[in-house]
Amino acid sequence: MYDVSFELYDHLLDLLCYEIGSKGYYSGVIDFSFDGMECSLHLAAVTYHSTDHAAGEKWTYLSDIVPVWWEFHTYDEEGEEALNNFSFNELRELLKD
Repeated sequence: MYDVSFELYDHLLDLLCYEIGSKGYYSGVIDFSFDGMECSLHLAAVTYHSTDHAAGEKWTYLSDIVPVWWEFHTYDEEGEEALNNFSFNELRELLKD
């Protein structure tokens, strides 16, 4: 079993925020390498954005991702799929921090 670390969630969230941008709905696949593993997130989700005002500037940010459907796969160096303990709720909690 591959244990999904905080660092992997953090890295994936960065990739996901970039891919989603300002879209209200996201559907796609994010493939990336992490810690000697090949990872793949397949996701269809409704996304929510919030706006803040600071120092006279207005900025919008991704505030929540509500998955409609998702799969997260991990593969070792030989290309064999490894079971993992990925939780989309963990990813959403990290977004809210």
